[in-house]
Formats: sequence, structure tokens, C-alpha cells
Amino acid sequence: MKRFSIRGRLLLLVLGSVVIVWVAMLGASYDKAREEIAELADARLQQGARTLLMLDLKRLTRLVEGAPAGGGDRSDGERGGNRGGGGERDETGRPLAFQVWGDDGTLLLASAGAPPAPRPATDGYATRAIDGRAWRSYTARDERRQYQVTVLEPLAVREHPANHLAGRMSEVLLLALAPLALFVWFGISRGLRPLTRLSEAIAARSADNLEPIRLQPLPTEVEPVVAALDRLLERLARSLDKERAFTADAAHELRTPLAAIKVQAEVALAAKDEATRSHAIAQVIAGVDRTTHLAQQLLLLARLEHVEPAARQAIDVGRLAADGVARHADAAAARNIEIALEAQPGCVLHGDPATLAILLDNLVDNAIKYGREGGHVVVGVRCENGAVILTVADDGDGVAAADRERLRDRFFRVEGHAAPGSGLGLSIVEKIAAAHGGTVDIGAGLGGRGLGVTVRMRA
Repeated sequence: MKRFSIRGRLLLLVLGSVVIVWVAMLGASYDKAREEIAELADARLQQGARTLLMLDLKRLTRLVEGAPAGGGDRSDGERGGNRGGGGERDETGRPLAFQVWGDDGTLLLASAGAPPAPRPATDGYATRAIDGRAWRSYTARDERRQYQVTVLEPLAVREHPANHLAGRMSEVLLLALAPLALFVWFGISRGLRPLTRLSEAIAARSADNLEPIRLQPLPTEVEPVVAALDRLLERLARSLDKERAFTADAAHELRTPLAAIKVQAEVALAAKDEATRSHAIAQVIAGVDRTTHLAQQLLLLARLEHVEPAARQAIDVGRLAADGVARHADAAAARNIEIALEAQPGCVLHGDPATLAILLDNLVDNAIKYGREGGHVVVGVRCENGAVILTVADDGDGVAAADRERLRDRFFRVEGHAAPGSGLGLSIVEKIAAAHGGTVDIGAGLGGRGLGVTVRMRA
């Protein structure tokens, strides 16, 4: 089975979420920074162009001649600026590249850093590709002097501040990731400490300690787990109590027929005449038969305690009841009991036919054994409100109302009845009915006499 760590998964989830959000913020900040830098650079281009328009051609010529090629000595540029503002520079100290055009389209002047760009078609801002590089330009016209000034700047210059900012923010992310991981690990470890305490408390328990788990305080998320464990321990305690009671009752019930078998065997050994010996041996055989039947009932009940019906299929309960009545016809005839079937057609449910046949056999067998000789037993099947109802009723002496609920107890037998039995029949019936989502009701039988058992199961 594949193992995994909740602590490790939470750490990866939290750090992964932080990194994803941080990277998204970094990307958004980078885009915003590029936008702001572009706006500032455009404003700088416009300011430079308007400043150059304030100079006449003579001053612009002296500015071009005095400007160092490739952005050289700064003092020369400053002298040019003193002569007429040609010292316009960007924020890095580089002289602005510019061109001066006449109204006839003639290039009048170009600074040393200006690219060989054609005259722009319109005034204002433009993004242009010149000699394989991207440039941003701003063009303004002086109507009075009849010339046009274009200031240009490589777009790559604008990328440097944004890239620098992104690099610094990435460094902050990388440097903060390690301490953040430590803090998250510490927080998750403290948050999972109640689970550690719970596992230690369970591990320290002995096998026979089924008391509820008492750990305080408990986080809200752990309370359902502890409550579910407590309910499981409670069910387990009840199950063990039932097993102990079942074992004790079974031992007691088996002890009586075994003792009787032993006594009859001793009588057979000590008998002086053949008739006494034969009678004792016959009693031994009858005792063995009763003990075998009791053992079979115990095994069936134990199997029903833990196993759901395995092979479920559509069952016509009316046909199932007809087969059951046929199986018990001889036993009913032996006691001169008239057994009848009243089955509504089309009553079908999904279940295990083998265990449902056992349920029916137990009910019919009890009705024949405890009904009055020469009486009646009626097996009924009907459909009602989405349920299949099976009833078995007799008109015998019945059971007092105070003892009817005790009929559900294992090994309980009503006093005054000589018919042999194990006292497990109705317990088996209830187990099978419960496995099919049904209930069992015990009441009066035919005509208000005898005993009637009703089993209601989902169709």
C-alpha cells in the first residue's frame, strides 16, 4: 500500500500555492513596471522634443557639432546645453538622439547617436523598426521656423529597469522561500500534534480497553474522527458482550443434552435386559439428533452475525412460500394440522433465496410444533406500500403477551411446551430479516388465538 505524509503534502501545497501566487504577482508587477517606465520614457521623449523646438537651427547645429559621438565626454554636452539646450539627456546621462527635418522632407540635422531613420509620416509617438532594432520616437513641428524635430530612443533601453526590478523581486522570493518553508513546517507540525497525541493514546491502550477516547482539547477537524472511533469502540463492546453471552448460553444449552446422552449411555452399559438397553440407546440417538440440530442452529446464527447474504437475486416470495409449505406438509399431517397458503401473485424482492428459505422453515416449523393438534396454520404473502409482507400464524395455545418479546431472546423457550427445540428459531429469523432490510413483529395468531409472526421486507 502506497504511503504518504500529510505534513509533507501540506508543506508542498502551501509552498506551491505561495510560489504560484508570488510568480503571478511578479508577472503582474513586471507588466505594470514596464507600462510605467514606458509612460515615463514617452514623456521624456516629448519633453526633449519640445525643448529642442525652442532652439533655432544655428543653435541646433552647434549642439550637434559639439555633442560627443557615441555619448562621450559629458562636459561637451553641457557646453552645448549652455549654448541652447542641446544637452538634453535621458535619466542614464546619455544624450538623446534626434533628427531635424525641413518641410520639404530634407534631413537638416542628426545627432551622433541618431539612427538612419526615414522621416516619420505623422507627428506624435511611433514605434519603428530601424536596422533590425525597435525604436520609439516622438515628432513635433515648429510651424514658425518650418522644421520638424524627431527624438528617438531604443526600446531595449526601457527593458533594463523592468528586468532589473524583476530580478530583484525574484531574489527576494528565493531568499524568503527557505525561512518561509521552515515557518510553514513548524506551523503544520504544531497543527498536526493532536493527531500524534491521538495515535499515541490509541497505541497505549490494551486490547480489552474499549472505553471512549478522552483527549482535551481537540481541534474541530479531529473531533469527528474521535467521535467515529468512540462509536466504533461502543459497537465493538456491544458485539463482544453479545459474543460472550452467546458463548455462555451455547455452553449451557449444549451441556444439558450432552449430560442426558451420557446418562443414557451409562444406563445402556448397566442394563441387564435387552429392552432397557435398546430404549437407552434409542434415547442416546435422539439426544445426539437434538445436539446436532442445536449445533447447526448455533453455526447458522453465528454465520448470520457477520455475513450478509451473498447471492442476491429476484425472488418470487409466493413461490418460495409454496415450496416451504410443501416441505412441511408431512410434519403438519403427522399432527393433523391443516396448513394453507394465501399468496398474492407478483410479490418479488431481491435477496438470498437460501437464507430466506431458512427464515420460512423456522417460522413454519415453530407454528407446527407449538400449534394445537388438529388446528390450522396459514402462511400469507402480500405486497403493500413497496414492501413484501410474509406472515405465519397458527391457532394454538399461543404465548402470553408478557413472554412475546422474550421470544426474540436466544435460547428462550416458553414453559409448559413439550415440543423439542433450541430456542434459536426467532433469533435466526430476525437476523435474516435484518440482512434483507426487514423487521419482525410478533402478535396474536388466527382468530385472536395462537401466535402470528409478520416479516416485512423491502420489495
